[in-house]
Amino acid sequence: MVPVPSGVSARETHRLMGRGISAFALLLVLQASGSIATQAGFAAPWWDAAFLWLFLGALLCFMAAAVRGRGLLWTSALLAFLVLAGLVLWPMAVPPEVPEDIGTPWLWAMINVGAAWSAFAFGTVTGCVYTVVIGGVFAAIRTLPQGGSASLSIAIQDASFATVLGVIICLTIGIMRQAAERVDTAADEAIDRYREAAAETALSNERTRVDGLLHDSVMSALLTAGRSGSNAERSSSAKLAGSALLRLAEHGSDHAEAPTATVRELAARIRFTVQGSSSPAVSVNCEAPAHLVVPGDVVRAFFEASAEAVSNAVRHSCATRCEVRVTGQEHDGAAKVSVTVKDNGIGFRPELVSDRRLGIKVSIAGRMRTIGGTAALRSQPGRGTEVALSWSGDAG
Repeated sequence: MVPVPSGVSARETHRLMGRGISAFALLLVLQASGSIATQAGFAAPWWDAAFLWLFLGALLCFMAAAVRGRGLLWTSALLAFLVLAGLVLWPMAVPPEVPEDIGTPWLWAMINVGAAWSAFAFGTVTGCVYTVVIGGVFAAIRTLPQGGSASLSIAIQDASFATVLGVIICLTIGIMRQAAERVDTAADEAIDRYREAAAETALSNERTRVDGLLHDSVMSALLTAGRSGSNAERSSSAKLAGSALLRLAEHGSDHAEAPTATVRELAARIRFTVQGSSSPAVSVNCEAPAHLVVPGDVVRAFFEASAEAVSNAVRHSCATRCEVRVTGQEHDGAAKVSVTVKDNGIGFRPELVSDRRLGIKVSIAGRMRTIGGTAALRSQPGRGTEVALSWSGDAG
């Protein structure tokens, strides 16, 4: 079977094709319901059990899988097999002494959707081969009494029409899959180029800052030292060189570390940032000792990740309420801080979030990883979303 697609566009196309095929199959079954009711009395009980009731049950499973977006491949493979095997065994299940007006086997109506199931489960080439084979099987059965006793020319015409239409359906499925894969590939390449450009821009900005620092401080100190003649000038040059070295040291130590802050100050910063939101209403609660201080980079990471989580809730959750809970504990000089952002929105399935969506991967989880913390995401459709951030380390 073809692998389950991993790209965003490919996954969505996979689900949409499954829903389209299920609707197509249901329409054909309803159209053939009269023939199904008439011919069920002539077919052997074993055939009805295996290829009528099992087929209808598998069709219901496929329709349910199309709604859920999971289990489409194995159900479509089963249905494609049942259509082909049912036609092959039809002459064995129906006696030759049947009324002339019995008509064509009702599975004739399922040939094209059987081709769609085959291409959907096994790929375009296999689907086309399946279509040609089942067309030949139908042409042979069509000339038998169990198939309506048609002439050879009519049987070939009917089979040719079904085969051509089935091949077109298989090719369409293949084209849609390739188009979706190309879209995903182009999107991934664009993201890679964006990341490379962002890295180059950051590197260029860093070089510009270093160049400016060297020009303004180091070069000035060197030029002044070279022109110094008196003791006073040499003393001034020494002070200028010391200042330049100090600025270089500050630049090398991550541009001076962010100032420490208490956990309650962290909660206050988050509250100040989200206080303007009315839909959803955001509440911020804090449970932490007043004296608990954490390093500045930890405060910054918690603040930025929490702000991103609240922003996601405001923009995407359709929630009416969002709660932010900040907790802090201290024991023997070690601090443990956690921030939980929970909303009552529509929720989603985290495993279906595209790798291209950088808000969770970079803005939340990435920021927490930089300080040795963790970020956990829990969400279910209809049950809201919860983002849990945590960090443990030495108190500031």
